[in-house]
Amino acid sequence: MATKTRLNSIGALLAQRRKNRGLTQTDAGKLIGVRKAMVSKIENGVSVNIGSLEKLADALGVEPVVSLEPKERPGKDVVDYVMTAIIEFARHHALTIREASNYLNRFKGIDFLSEFYDVEHTLSFNDCVADLTVVCHKNGGALT
Repeated sequence: MATKTRLNSIGALLAQRRKNRGLTQTDAGKLIGVRKAMVSKIENGVSVNIGSLEKLADALGVEPVVSLEPKERPGKDVVDYVMTAIIEFARHHALTIREASNYLNRFKGIDFLSEFYDVEHTLSFNDCVADLTVVCHKNGGALT
């Protein structure tokens, strides 16, 4: 079974393939009729269209394959933990639960809790709230 790769990682995979073949971005650009800057944009995911991506992949001897997979739904334990963390975050920052939920959603705190549940749920809620505060602050939130 193939390893799953997120769409935004395809450029990095193409860059790695190009390097493994001993090609510079200029070399790869010549193969597909574009300048080095365009190859850089493709590899960095800045300016990607399917046609350019397919041309570069073909020139590098690989086939880009895209599939749509259903998102995994978090289990009840994760949902319960996130809800409790929202309540504790609201209490700590003197917010309503709705305000805390909206804030954590907007500034990626809920995503953080879901992604790192396996570690975060082993911490105290004080540590969890501190982590959420830092994550949200790094993502543009103003609470400190």
